[in-house]
Amino acid sequence: MSTFDSDSNGQGLQTRLIHTPPADASGFNALPAPIMRGSTTFFENTAAQRKPVDQLGLDYSYGLHGNPTQYTLAGKLAQIEQAKHCLLVPSGLAAITLVGSALLKTGDHWCLPANAYGPAHSLARLWQSQYGISFDVYDPMDAADLERRLRPETRLVWTETPGSLTFEVPDMKALTAVARARNIPVCVDNTWSSGLHFKPFDHGVDISIQALTKYQGGHADVIMGSVCSNNTALFAKVENINRLWGLGVSPDDCALVLRSLITLPLRHREQAAVAMRIAQWVSSQPEVDRLLHPAFASCPGHNNWKRDFTGSASLFAFTLKAPLADADAVRFVDTLKVFHIGYSWGGPESLALAFDMPANRRQHIGGSTLIRLAIGLEDEADLMADLQRAFAAIRVGAA
Repeated sequence: MSTFDSDSNGQGLQTRLIHTPPADASGFNALPAPIMRGSTTFFENTAAQRKPVDQLGLDYSYGLHGNPTQYTLAGKLAQIEQAKHCLLVPSGLAAITLVGSALLKTGDHWCLPANAYGPAHSLARLWQSQYGISFDVYDPMDAADLERRLRPETRLVWTETPGSLTFEVPDMKALTAVARARNIPVCVDNTWSSGLHFKPFDHGVDISIQALTKYQGGHADVIMGSVCSNNTALFAKVENINRLWGLGVSPDDCALVLRSLITLPLRHREQAAVAMRIAQWVSSQPEVDRLLHPAFASCPGHNNWKRDFTGSASLFAFTLKAPLADADAVRFVDTLKVFHIGYSWGGPESLALAFDMPANRRQHIGGSTLIRLAIGLEDEADLMADLQRAFAAIRVGAA
């Protein structure tokens, strides 16, 4: 189209630049969801502006609360996790904080697994010291331990599957059964599976959070989180706090995740397959004490993974045999050239981190010296060669 009506209708140029409507999009049809930006949204009349807002519906009262691009992404994520409700937040940690803030108040108590994402434990300590919300840490591999730690004032059970860093896979049905017997909501951090291989609402979970920064973003260029649920009453509490806190997400970031979702199953499958082969090889190295990958029998909770999951991710870890220690793990990681040193996973780049695990995190993994690998999309041969150099480096160092 190159023909336009440039009649001023008696208005000045500045007014026309602001008020000229966008091009008619009714004949345009393409795969990508359009990026709908806007802070102020226009109402047809005052009655529409004053109409009560349905917080669980489409709300176009103000750009902070929702826009078509954001709702399109939330709808697709709900399909993946088979959820009725979904909202987006600026990060995975924001999702954790949001759920806890919606369900807990001063005098309440909640339970976290020992293998939960580290900042969740930091958050629990902060809330206890500043807001009087107490907590207990339970063994995720022992439902009886969770039951012993529940109190009359317990209002939330937090879970993660598999565990952060150590990759234990709990018996989720056993954990949720303990909580449900006392009518306590259960939330799971379902980031590792991306919702593809573990369906939390089939296992008694009330709320599922994810860091969309990982596989859903897929290209290491966006940070975002999600909260999904089939429990309307609980989700309404979360949505209300979300609005009061003003946790908005950029439609441009939503468009990036929407773009990546198109290839999510393909990327996830390829990265997981390469990770399986690399993990098998890593497990055969004489310096490796234990492979921590849920798809392998050496990983705690492997049978739970076989029962509850339909696949795996490309993130795993392994421990080193004594007398190898943290200094050897650091040498291993610092030798790597194709792998980068960095947090997160699920992007095209492979990552490695060395951890000196504290005593309270060694219960199910044995040794303290742990290396985590996130397998990206580089050539498998290059990744293998890089790991071979790193293992050679610690052999020389230990000689």
